[in-house]
Amino acid sequence: MNPLDIQSQRDYIEYSKQVHGYSKAVGKILDLSASYIPDAEQASLNGKKAIWCGGYGWEVPLVYASDTVPVAFSEMGRLSDREVMLIAEDYYQFPIETCSMVKCTVGQWHLRKDKAGIKRILGNSSACEPYNLAWEVMKHEGFDVYNNDVVYRGPGVDGARLEKLVDFFIKEIHGVAEWLTGSSKIDEEKLSFELKRKNRLLDKMRKILALRLKHPFYVRSLATIQMLNIGLNNYFGKPEEYEAALDLLLEELENRPVNQEELDAAIPLVWAGGTGQEFGIYEAIDQAGGALLGLRSVPFKSYREDVPPVEALARFVYDNQGAGAGVYARNVIELELEKVKAKGLILYGYIGCSFASVDREMWRNYFHKKGIPSINLEGSFQTGAPSGQVLTRIKAFVEMLS
Repeated sequence: MNPLDIQSQRDYIEYSKQVHGYSKAVGKILDLSASYIPDAEQASLNGKKAIWCGGYGWEVPLVYASDTVPVAFSEMGRLSDREVMLIAEDYYQFPIETCSMVKCTVGQWHLRKDKAGIKRILGNSSACEPYNLAWEVMKHEGFDVYNNDVVYRGPGVDGARLEKLVDFFIKEIHGVAEWLTGSSKIDEEKLSFELKRKNRLLDKMRKILALRLKHPFYVRSLATIQMLNIGLNNYFGKPEEYEAALDLLLEELENRPVNQEELDAAIPLVWAGGTGQEFGIYEAIDQAGGALLGLRSVPFKSYREDVPPVEALARFVYDNQGAGAGVYARNVIELELEKVKAKGLILYGYIGCSFASVDREMWRNYFHKKGIPSINLEGSFQTGAPSGQVLTRIKAFVEMLS
């Protein structure tokens, strides 16, 4: 497949498989990514419990422990086009400036509302205001929607105040469990199994990320995003298959000789911000010689195993804050820049997300003063090739760093 012939995000997945033809592990990860949504919906039709959810946080172990498949609604983006976005704008009267990710999700749910399949949505009040509106709209469309609260841990919050936050969130967790199963009682043995599974996968991913510093081009940009930001969080609905793919990738990387020419040619980069469906941006990075070695969402802490599993779930949320204030994420970005010895920083967000645009500008100013080059990009979430202007900018930026 020629990159110039790519017409959709699904094409990019197939093209990435072709580029990674030397790696059975990467091919398996990309296959799991491509089949995630259709397989989960088919499993639901076959009687397996499944819900739509954010698919990136604390809720995933709880959902799996409740014998349910968590299906990340953001992954519907690659199935969409401009017509799907217009459903949110024309039918539901979402303002045109609303975040493209939210409009895409609402349009996809609209297309599915009269079909048998996944009819339950787990929301999160801290996601963003447009999504809070989306939850309410979908309730009126016949979906079973549950929206939990999360309270952020501010700087300096510790001691008795932190314990109150933990107690509050434990109650929220039990509320989600009751919505999932009909009972607020949580099977702690199953939840403990899921937390241990997640810790095991986090350890394996840390090893893979460390090995990528020696082999920067072995897992290219798109495959890295799929493997880390998506796969590590929800396992593509198939935990055992995902872990097997990581084991195989570890074996491949550990047995691969270090290529000094590859190391010299790579331009280490850190990606900060959203990771939407504009897969062409990742291809542009690769073509310019960039190596996406650091990400804002890199895993750096594990679930505690010395406390009851429900408490461990709550404490993980407050010990791994990446939101609530831009400085939290900035600290993570700074650590990533240092760890991978990055030459540049890519800041990316979705058109219509004003909150994220403020954060990105703050980060740009901060790192500019530290002498770290950066580029601030805004793109759309739905399927389709990125604009020529965006691709030209990203290629020019990466090539400048060389």
